Parts: sequence; C-alpha cells; structure tokens
Amino acid sequence: MVKLEELDFKPKPIDEHFLENDKDYPVTGQHNGHDVRAEGMQRLDADGKPYPTKLGIHGTHVAVDWDCCIADGACMDVCPVNLYEWNLNPGKSGTGNDHKIQKGSEEWNKYRTDKCDPVRESDCIFCMACESVCPVRAIKITP
Repeated sequence: MVKLEELDFKPKPIDEHFLENDKDYPVTGQHNGHDVRAEGMQRLDADGKPYPTKLGIHGTHVAVDWDCCIADGACMDVCPVNLYEWNLNPGKSGTGNDHKIQKGSEEWNKYRTDKCDPVRESDCIFCMACESVCPVRAIKITP
C-alpha cells in the first residue's frame, strides 16, 4: 500500500453515476470476467489534474476505480464472501498480501500500486462493507 502522502495524485471518489454515463465511461474491455470502463482514457483526479494511470473502472455491480485505488486492502479484509483478489498477486487478498511495487519501476509507471480486483463480482451479497471502508471511496456497489 502506498501512503496517501506518497501519492503523485489526489484520489477522487468513484463517479456514482458511471453506469449511466456511457460517453465518459464506455466499456473498453473485459478483465477476469468483468467489464472494464474507460481504460486507456485520460481522467482527472480530485485536483483536476490527469491521473498518472489510465486503468479505468473494473466491474459493474462491484466496481473499483483502479485509477483511484491505493491498495490498502481494507475492502478485502471486510468482504464476507471474499470476492476480491490482488491484480498483481492473483489468489492473494487482504492487507499486506499485495504485490509491492518499486517506485520508478515499469510496474510503478503502469499501476502505481497493486489493485483490488473484483474477480468474483457475482458472489457479492451487497452488504456494502467494502464500499464503506475504502479510504478513498474507489468502490461503488450497485445492487
């Protein structure tokens, strides 16, 4: 996990209306069985500056804004159905199990941190625990 003060961007909460806004959030691909929206598109952080990544929003009913995600793992720790895994450390979940990325490396330039991947999105019971615990509000649950 990267500390907020170490970030080179200011996380902006996920757009709660991304599913209704195909213009700004078109489906641009699939990843681990879920839709990806706005991947490859330049989006702005909370300061109105371009995010350093163009990873988009992963998932539909359980959506994680990968440009905003800081990989603290709290969402994984509270999910009662274990629907998340780390993108760069498949099969692993929870605080401290993310793949550590060296600043300045090729991975850093692409991802900034490991990312919370909703690989078992269909297992969600809509308890909203992950959404409420995310410190940067990168998750949106849509029942």
